[in-house]
Amino acid sequence: MTLFAHDVLIFQQTKNFSKNDFAIYDEAGQQVAHVETGGSALGRMFAGSRKLTVFDGPENPVLKVEDTMTFGRDRLELFDGQGNPLASLVKRITFFKTRLTIDLQGEELDLTGDIWGFDFQVTGAAGVLASVSREWSGVGNAFLGKSTYALRLAAELTVPQRQAIIGAIIALDLIREKQQRNRN
Repeated sequence: MTLFAHDVLIFQQTKNFSKNDFAIYDEAGQQVAHVETGGSALGRMFAGSRKLTVFDGPENPVLKVEDTMTFGRDRLELFDGQGNPLASLVKRITFFKTRLTIDLQGEELDLTGDIWGFDFQVTGAAGVLASVSREWSGVGNAFLGKSTYALRLAAELTVPQRQAIIGAIIALDLIREKQQRNRN
């Protein structure tokens, strides 16, 4: 079964100084996909993770996330598994808060709630499309740089909507990582 057929996905993140990888599980705890950090090791050490690829099987990419170099606001591009443009995630600064939007080929989706605490919703013209909540992964995992969160997707979503939402959730980690690097 493909990654995009599940309505509940659990992301288990593993971070270290040069990687930002994930395992993605279904609700029953079976791994359905994984995310690998791309780019050169030297580039990741200096600029951080800038490319992530989601695989739903060995050598089967289904989604790519790339952090494009821009001045000012963050902009990340999402591509399907073949490298075709899918959507853009843009971080917008408004009065006293950060707003993240997904432009999915003209359809605008918003991430609302506690985005940095991973307790938020993805909304669009049809209402709530998905919700994300942080899950406790244990003291040992927290010490090793692992965090866990659950993504609950509305059943009626199209594959491109699912791709864009999953890509945006993963892209948030690239944005958070950049913010942490800039504070240090």
